[in-house]
Amino acid sequence: MFMRSTGLGRTLLTGKVANIEATTVVPSTLEQPKEGATEPVRMLLMMEIVNPVHWTVRAFIDPSDLRKMVKIVLTNPLLMLKGIKFFFSKDPIYGETAKAEAPSSAPKSEAGKVPKPGAGPGSIPTAAPKGPGPIPSRVQI
Repeated sequence: MFMRSTGLGRTLLTGKVANIEATTVVPSTLEQPKEGATEPVRMLLMMEIVNPVHWTVRAFIDPSDLRKMVKIVLTNPLLMLKGIKFFFSKDPIYGETAKAEAPSSAPKSEAGKVPKPGAGPGSIPTAAPKGPGPIPSRVQI
């Protein structure tokens, strides 16, 4: 399974479904409700993200969410047919996604460039720079 998020930029997450269960766990604490408190039953979908990080993502599905998902599938016959075909199909074989994305996101190498003769460090900025000052260079004798 591949996932993308607007909060993570162009990062492509690779994961798999780890577990689905009905539970009364409190979503904010991931603990059982305290004595005397009641918590509604929710479906807990646990996904394990394996690349580029190792995370466990938990999605709590309320009954209204599940009803909406089922309604979308049942009211779209083409989606239902594609879903049945998808259910019986084999998993594709994927290559290493991190290597495929690395060249496009990595900055270009400075090693192949030849420095211009007489090129100095540039002009002196007029405003005070933010952060620590530059590292002084050694004078060779």
